[in-house]
Amino acid sequence: MKGWFNSLGARIFLVFALLMALSCLGIYALTSREFKTFYIQREKESLLQKDRILAPFFARLLLHKEDPQPWVKKMGDASGVRITLIAPGGKVLADSQHDPGTMENHWHRPEVQEALKKGVGASKRYSVTLNTHLLYVAIPIKDARGNLLGVLRLSYHLSSLKRPLFRLEKRILGGLFFLLLFASLLALFLSREVAKGVTQVASAAQALSQGDFQVRAPMSKVKELSILAGSFNSMADSIQKTFKQVQEEREKLNALISAIPDLVVATDKKGSILFANQAFKARYGKKPASIWESIRSPSLVDLFSRVWDEGKVRGEVALENSQYEVTALVIAPDREVLLLFHDVTEKARLDRMKTEFVANVSHELKTPLTVMKGYIETLEMARSLEEAKGFVEVVKRHTDRMTNLVSDLLLLSSLEEGKDYKKGKVDLREIALKVLEWARHQAREKGLQLKQKLPDEPVEVEGVAHLLEQLLTNLLSNAINYTDQGWVSFEMETTREQVQVIIQDTGMGIPREHLPRVFERFYRVDPSRSRASGGTGLGLAIVKHIVRFHGGTVELESREGEGTTITVILSLQHHSKSPGEP
Repeated sequence: MKGWFNSLGARIFLVFALLMALSCLGIYALTSREFKTFYIQREKESLLQKDRILAPFFARLLLHKEDPQPWVKKMGDASGVRITLIAPGGKVLADSQHDPGTMENHWHRPEVQEALKKGVGASKRYSVTLNTHLLYVAIPIKDARGNLLGVLRLSYHLSSLKRPLFRLEKRILGGLFFLLLFASLLALFLSREVAKGVTQVASAAQALSQGDFQVRAPMSKVKELSILAGSFNSMADSIQKTFKQVQEEREKLNALISAIPDLVVATDKKGSILFANQAFKARYGKKPASIWESIRSPSLVDLFSRVWDEGKVRGEVALENSQYEVTALVIAPDREVLLLFHDVTEKARLDRMKTEFVANVSHELKTPLTVMKGYIETLEMARSLEEAKGFVEVVKRHTDRMTNLVSDLLLLSSLEEGKDYKKGKVDLREIALKVLEWARHQAREKGLQLKQKLPDEPVEVEGVAHLLEQLLTNLLSNAINYTDQGWVSFEMETTREQVQVIIQDTGMGIPREHLPRVFERFYRVDPSRSRASGGTGLGLAIVKHIVRFHGGTVELESREGEGTTITVILSLQHHSKSPGEP
């Protein structure tokens, strides 16, 4: 017997029986309450109807100042209800079941106040006067002008409802008992059928959990259990396949995380490493036991302590010579955290270059503007035309410098943005001859020798003529400006596939520590010399971008005090590559 009570069938039966019993009790309570409410409402409406019939009669008695007590007594005995007549202010004028002279003031009774406010008042409560529960219904009595003459209240003994309600409840209980008995027998039969099918599926599931993937649940006559058995059998067919897919997805996820170039590591709350991707292992060894053995950074300690309270935090951490943006995310509350280290060293460098560029542009523009303003103010005080012309020449020279600076900036910007310049077949030799003619005049003024060596045949490249002219002009201009004595050499050599332009000088040269930065915008080895020569500090930056635009390379060699050699290599026209070609 004890074993049966522990079975699924017994539990289903007991649950059904309990639910039916509770349902029957609920039905009984609900119907009893509804019937009681119905009877009380009916009596309330009956009392209200009687109130309205008697109100005119008592209004005439009050207007004629007749004693209402005999009439109240007579009518109360005849109708079986208690009648109470209340004067304005609460004094009881008459009552059918009690001496009005001994009754207390009734002005603050709930039904009286409600009748005065709404026209009809009702309440249920215990009467201290009659020592029983009563239902009260009251209405105001008014004369033809609407003046209040009193309040007429009728009440009914609620104990009179007990007998009819008891008979009704007895019938309801009898019907519910037979309903409960029938439902229990039906629940017993159904619970056995359900338990049988569920037990069979449970046995099959136990075998499946032990690794028997061949087990199947028998089909049941019950539709739902048949669906359950069929679903179980389908699940058994797919479990092995699912396990295989999960394993494959896990391997893919591990491969994906391992391939991420950022450092990814998961730790527990103490910092012990639970997982690390390939990038982290490559930087800090195969797998350190703790993240604090690999990384010692106060900023990381602060992020690690905050993430447990905030769930997700982000900040920058400096590790050795690199700058990282670290995102910390709790992946298992109070247990595990994931740390993602994204290298922002290059971004920081670019931001720094951007800041320097803005500062340099501002400085380069401010200097000539300041000079121009000073000379213009001085020009106003010039005492002669000759003196004024000198000031104008200075203003003009600085205006030209600003124009050159803006032109160089626009050219550099268009090259950096990849402006769609139309390329065509260009004779580089012809451009070089044109630039050399200009450079020869510049070199002669400084007392320098200009050497040149060019091929006899045209040198055709695919490019933009005015950009290539700018390229050669900038290189020769730099060579002449930074050479005080000696010579400047221009050579053009061709191979089967390429053309090399080599510009060499015997100038001041460039110190070794400045070589990595000479192609940066506004970078000057000797700022005072560059400004004195009218340079903008953008020449070599423009050279680098023009060469890159034409798919070439530029190399610079220099020794301080010995001179500089710059070599530009471009593809010849019949070997040039189209954009995007490897």
